[in-house]
Amino acid sequence: MTEARALVADVLHGAARTDPGRARSNNEDLPLIDAARGIYGVIDGVGGQAGGEVAAAIARDVILQRLARPVGSPADRVREAIAIANNEIFRRAQESPELRGMACVVTLALVVDGRLVIGHVGDTRFYKVQANGLRKLTRDHSPVGEREDAGELNEVDAMRHPRRNEVFRDVGSIFRDKDEQEFVDIIEAPFERDEAILICSDGLSDMLPSPTIAHIAKQYAGDPARVTEALVAAANDAGGKDNVTVVYAEGPYFASTLRGEWLETLTPTEPLDGTAKRTDMTEPRPGWMRRTTRAVVRSRTTWFFAGALLGVLGAIGLMLYVARTQVRAPQTHVVAADGSALFRRIAEGMAAAQPGDTVRVEPGEYMEQVVLPDGVDLVARIPGSVTISRPLDLGPSAAGLVAGGSKPARISGLRITAALPAPGTTAIRLTGAGATLELLEISGPHVRAVALDPGASLIMQGSRVGVNGTAVSVPEGAQASLVNNIFVRAGTAGPNEASDPPIVVEGSSRLTLKGNVFSGFPPEIVRGLTPARRQEVLEGNTIVPPPAAPRRTGRRG
Repeated sequence: MTEARALVADVLHGAARTDPGRARSNNEDLPLIDAARGIYGVIDGVGGQAGGEVAAAIARDVILQRLARPVGSPADRVREAIAIANNEIFRRAQESPELRGMACVVTLALVVDGRLVIGHVGDTRFYKVQANGLRKLTRDHSPVGEREDAGELNEVDAMRHPRRNEVFRDVGSIFRDKDEQEFVDIIEAPFERDEAILICSDGLSDMLPSPTIAHIAKQYAGDPARVTEALVAAANDAGGKDNVTVVYAEGPYFASTLRGEWLETLTPTEPLDGTAKRTDMTEPRPGWMRRTTRAVVRSRTTWFFAGALLGVLGAIGLMLYVARTQVRAPQTHVVAADGSALFRRIAEGMAAAQPGDTVRVEPGEYMEQVVLPDGVDLVARIPGSVTISRPLDLGPSAAGLVAGGSKPARISGLRITAALPAPGTTAIRLTGAGATLELLEISGPHVRAVALDPGASLIMQGSRVGVNGTAVSVPEGAQASLVNNIFVRAGTAGPNEASDPPIVVEGSSRLTLKGNVFSGFPPEIVRGLTPARRQEVLEGNTIVPPPAAPRRTGRRG
């Protein structure tokens, strides 16, 4: 890990959330968050039908692949990543008539060594959240946005303008050179440890004014997941007219700074509206007040009632203490590979956990099999910064990560991979009910990414799966709901894998697919359903066929 990556992992604590909104059935937005590399962004697809979703998926893959190579300055890497994504979207649109006109808008940020490097095209937005409010660092590439930035329209009028959704600059509609003027805006700014960043699609900024966004971010400071959840919920409550996506991350002192300012501005005797003034208790009290005070202190009746009141309060306190000690509060067990926490290995944290607990993992690579006890959550403190690799000595029939039981469990923000090929291996095996997988990245030479046992149930959202074999297998009696994920055919398929679909179901299993992108797979996508049921299940998802084979050219003679 480079010094810059270590700094980012120490500094930022973030989360992402995306939702189709109330007016649309599909979701063309995609969040970008790779905290280990300091990558944060939002992509909003343009093009209607499936085009917008395909463009967003292509942009996300290309950007992450380019930024994985630390070549060039941060500004050059950001500019080049967006330009390569633009030209790949344009190329794919030219090859597929049904995708003509697809594009997206992108706001992408690198956080490196205490600085922000932002690449921006379109009307997604980047805000810096500070104690004194919200500051927008990007400019909207839209007619209405230009007028708002110039002060010709106030924020509320701009939000209600009938041309609000128009943009005059995008990623993918025409071929671009990375150094072309008037394409990618590059913004550089310092990032202090008592600040936060917020990137969003127009589904948020068109629904909520900036003071409301700032208020919600400050209200839940210290809990990025709650910030993103609350913002998405507020946008939907305001109408939810578009897809809404929020990526949020904060420095280590952001929440404590806000709490400190709150304590400084409000005294213990001051109401929240600030209408009352503090009473200076050093001022002399009127004579009648002094006489009343002496009378009260000298009264035996007063002392009797005071003693009785203290007895009652003591009894209530004892009852509350007993009740509290009888019900065990959920605990968080921290795992850190560098020894900075109580546990070095995830298995050690799991051994100490009980139902309702959370095992939180610090950034690093963990080569071990992970088995979740019943009702225990497994969460990366920084999404994308924790890699769990399959041990080399693990048998081929054993999964790298196993979760089951009768109580719900959540697995969030992890990278699951395998160091070496092992025939028949499974990345994640689910044996019980109520498992939720979110913001995962599953890769490596697995034959199955996620395998359910009969009777198991799964909700999987916001994840990326890149394997050569089956992405999700759902046997008879199991159920799976897959929402807003990206499934990519990784590598070159062998002769026996060429027709393998990403989703395999059996018998009376239940399957729900919504807002997913399937790229590079054969047309079947789902095996085990009747044609009518398959068409119904795939409605609202995006299927990107494998690239066409290059044409051979040669000379005659």
